[in-house]
Amino acid sequence: MSFVDEFVDWAHFNLFDNEEAVSFLRGRGVSTDQCIKHKIGYVVNDFSVNPESDPKHTDLCSLKEHKGSWCDSCRFVRWSAAWVLTDDQPLRVPIIGRRIVGHIVLPLTSYAGTILGFQIRSINEKSYDTFMLKERPEGYFFGIGQSIDSIWSTKTAWIVEGPFDHLILERLITPNVIALTTSSPGKTQVNFFRRFCEKLNVCLDKDKAGTEGFEKILKFNSDILTINKIDFPLPKPGSKDLNDFWKVVGDDEFRSYFQKKVLPKL
Repeated sequence: MSFVDEFVDWAHFNLFDNEEAVSFLRGRGVSTDQCIKHKIGYVVNDFSVNPESDPKHTDLCSLKEHKGSWCDSCRFVRWSAAWVLTDDQPLRVPIIGRRIVGHIVLPLTSYAGTILGFQIRSINEKSYDTFMLKERPEGYFFGIGQSIDSIWSTKTAWIVEGPFDHLILERLITPNVIALTTSSPGKTQVNFFRRFCEKLNVCLDKDKAGTEGFEKILKFNSDILTINKIDFPLPKPGSKDLNDFWKVVGDDEFRSYFQKKVLPKL
């Protein structure tokens, strides 16, 4: 088991002991069953990693100028650490994991369900960050391990940007959803579409980045795939994505909109 698997398991174990984190997820429309299904977690305190136990750890990991050669454990140490003052140190020291305390953990996997990294989301502000293993030959998404059977059987995938957009669409509309975790797909994600799908229903954010992301999907896939751009209303100023839409209208109206306005046209 890699330290990333250990981290995701640890964070998932912590989630249900923290009412603030559970309340945050409920406020985004995420069910308890989905938290379990997707192994969603919460960083309640520092998570330490011992790079010496990483088989890819080398002396180069100690050299700042060799950043590209750091092992994954050392990359995590530097990525997650915050510099703080402690009672027994006169100067600030790096505490592994301290920077990401208070964040929801959203695992990112291959279609086979292998954890390749995770995205974190602060429960206090709309702030995301992502940690990925260096070696990841397959395209990664949020939710792909759970939705691959449905995608394979229907040859159709619903594409969204963020995990919370995914979770709303999955719970209320369809199981064959995957989240890019960004506004524009990478090369390995595009390869996944071309390998497994015949149709893409694209629900990216309604902003400049989302528009550009849709155009990229269209550019690299329209020669072999049917691509539908899914429209949805934004009833509140400043909103831009499916989760924003749901937060205003709730389950019933969200489901009704898709059943009446979207699904009959596909």
